[in-house]
Amino acid sequence: MLSARGARWAKIGYAHGAQNRFHPTENPQGMVSFDNAENWLMHSDLTRFINKLNFDESCCAYGEGYTGTLRLRAAMANHINNHFEPAHRIDAEEITFAAGVTDLNEACALVTCNPDADEAIMLGRPVYGAFSRDLCMRTGVGLEYVPVGDTDQFSPACVAAFDAGYEAAKSRGKTVRALIICNPHNPLGQCYPRETLVGLLQLCARKGIHLISDEIYALSVYNRNDRKCEVFTSIRSIDFSGIIDPRQVHVLYGMSKDFGAGGMRLGCVISQNREFTDAVRSRCRFASPSQFSMEIAASLLEDQDYIRSFLEESHARLLQNRLLAESLLSRAGIDFHDKGNAGLFIWLDLNPFLPITETNGDGWSAQRLLSERLEQAGVSMSTGESYRAPEPGRFRLVFSLDEASLREGIRRISHIASGVAVE
Repeated sequence: MLSARGARWAKIGYAHGAQNRFHPTENPQGMVSFDNAENWLMHSDLTRFINKLNFDESCCAYGEGYTGTLRLRAAMANHINNHFEPAHRIDAEEITFAAGVTDLNEACALVTCNPDADEAIMLGRPVYGAFSRDLCMRTGVGLEYVPVGDTDQFSPACVAAFDAGYEAAKSRGKTVRALIICNPHNPLGQCYPRETLVGLLQLCARKGIHLISDEIYALSVYNRNDRKCEVFTSIRSIDFSGIIDPRQVHVLYGMSKDFGAGGMRLGCVISQNREFTDAVRSRCRFASPSQFSMEIAASLLEDQDYIRSFLEESHARLLQNRLLAESLLSRAGIDFHDKGNAGLFIWLDLNPFLPITETNGDGWSAQRLLSERLEQAGVSMSTGESYRAPEPGRFRLVFSLDEASLREGIRRISHIASGVAVE
C-alpha cells in the first residue's frame, strides 16, 4: 500500500512526547522523563516575558518569506556578536532561520552530500543520538562514526582519530563530505578548547570538507568552583585566515536550549558561503518558521539587558541542579562523567548494574533490558546505544527538571540499579 520509503519510515516510529508526567502531589506514580534536553528551570521566566508582548496583524501574514525576517536575523547577528566573540562580525545575511535546528541538520546533509552516492558525514562518538535520523532519514546520506579509543575526545590528539576515520571511510569507497561536532558536546557536556578546534579546521581544509559546528548549547555553560573546566569557544571566534576557506565552515544555533524555548521551533544556520546559504534557503520553504515565533524571538534577542539577567539566572539554576544530581548519584553509588560544565545532561555509567541475560553477547541486550526495567519503574532516559557509545551501560540523564522530579527520578534509578523494587 505504501512506497518502500513510506513503509520504511512507518517502521522507524516517532516520538510521542511526554505522557503521564510525574507530579509530586497530583501524579506521584507518573513517569519521570530524563529524555528530552529541555531547560524546564527557565520556562516560567520566559513565559512571563512572552506574556508582556503585543502582536500586531503582520504576524498573521506570510511575511518576508521562508528564512527569517530581517529584524530577527539582525537581532540574532547582534546576539552572536555580543556573546560568541566572533573574529569578524556576523552579518544578518549570513543567517538563515528554519523551524528548528533538527530541520537544519537535514538541510546541511542535503546541500553538502549527494544522496545514494556513498557520500557521508563524519562524527565522533559518543554523540547526539538523533543525528542518525536528522541527517539520514530523508537524505540517503551515510554517517561515519569515528571511535577515539583512549584518546581524549576534546584534546588536539582527537584530530588524528578523525584523520584516520576519514581515510578508513575512503578505503571502503565512502566519500566524507563534512565533519559535524557538538560544541558544547552532547552528551558529555564539555567544550572544545581552541587548539583542538584549530586542528579540526586544519583537517577539514586538508581534506576539502565542510565543518559544521552545532553550538546550540553555547550559552548553557556554567562556572564550576570544584574543578577546572574548559570555557566555550565558538568556531567563529577563530580567524580562519591561513587555516581554512571560510566557505567550508557553518554554525548551527537556536532558541530551544539556551532560552528554554523548544516550543518556538526556531533555529538558524550561520555561514559565509553564499551558495550554501542560497541552497538552504531554497529548501526552507518546507520548514518555514512561524511569524509569531519569530516576533517573540526578535523581541527577546533585542532586549540584551534582559538576556544578560536571564542567562545569569539560568547558569545559576543549571549549576545548582547539576550539583544536586551529582550528589544524589554519588550517594547511590552510580558513576558518571564528571568533567561536564555545559548543557543540560549527565552521562551515566550503569554498566555495573546491567542484568545478566541468556543473550548477553556484547552487552547491548542487557542495556536494553535495563532500559525496559527503568521504564517499568517510571523513569525514562536516552540510552548509550543510540548515542553510539563505545560500550554498553551508558545513559544520558537530563537534570534540568524541577527538584522534586529530579530527586524522584534518581531515587527510582538507584532502586533499580540496586535490585530493590520501586514503591
